[in-house]
Amino acid sequence: MSNDALDGMELPALPDNARKVLSLLFGPDVSVEKVKRLISCDGPLAAKILNIANYDFYGGGLTPPTLSDAIMRLGFNAVRNIVVAASIKGLFKRLGDDEQAIWRGMMGSAIASSIIARHTKLSDVEDAFIGGLLHDAGSAAIVNGFPDAYRRTLDRARKEGISFSDACKEEFGFTHREVGAAMVRRWGFPDVFESLILYFDDPEIILKERYIYNLVSIVALADRMCLRLGISAPMRAGADVTFGTLGETLGIDDNGIARILENVKVAFDRGLPLY
Repeated sequence: MSNDALDGMELPALPDNARKVLSLLFGPDVSVEKVKRLISCDGPLAAKILNIANYDFYGGGLTPPTLSDAIMRLGFNAVRNIVVAASIKGLFKRLGDDEQAIWRGMMGSAIASSIIARHTKLSDVEDAFIGGLLHDAGSAAIVNGFPDAYRRTLDRARKEGISFSDACKEEFGFTHREVGAAMVRRWGFPDVFESLILYFDDPEIILKERYIYNLVSIVALADRMCLRLGISAPMRAGADVTFGTLGETLGIDDNGIARILENVKVAFDRGLPLY
């Protein structure tokens, strides 16, 4: 991807220790001891993992777990999700109203995507969680770097009835999708996430790449569910709240949609404070 305007933008970097943890968790040579050694160097991250592992939603009990216990209880994939979520949240220079709204929408999409993936079995549950979290990640960089222009772009999209991506393109010369794809490429994430972000608004391009296409469909349905539930990112305001053919594409009937919506609401209310 070549974009002169984007080339001049300073992209946020992951914290060094988070980058090391994720490199280990995405790689083949992973062990509880290696993960524990890296995470123990990051007090806030270690505390977050211990807190989530001890929460009853994740099987916690009365006895506080050690860090090794917590990693084994959660599993490597869940730990990876926590590290990604903590890293993304840490990208915000502050957590004002705009940033809080974006963060709620990102976490809502991540939680909903994982529930839909578990229901459909059309993608890895953890890939769906990270995909839901990352597909709007470029907006975090934009609100950090250009807070006034972000607000202006958001207002323009709402007033003119155009997508946030189109409004970004006119304002900056690049879209928040292009920013997000550049970010995950810089961070060394698997290619599937870069493709998910780049083609999210035009998935027919990747129709033959069925896994990525299914992942895009899952996150798109998650976004609409979050919009229906009032927990979507502000960039989604005014978007279509119907589910269109997404349920059919993913093999989910109306009853399944209703059950998933209920599960998303419960999981979001319980899960968001943990992150």
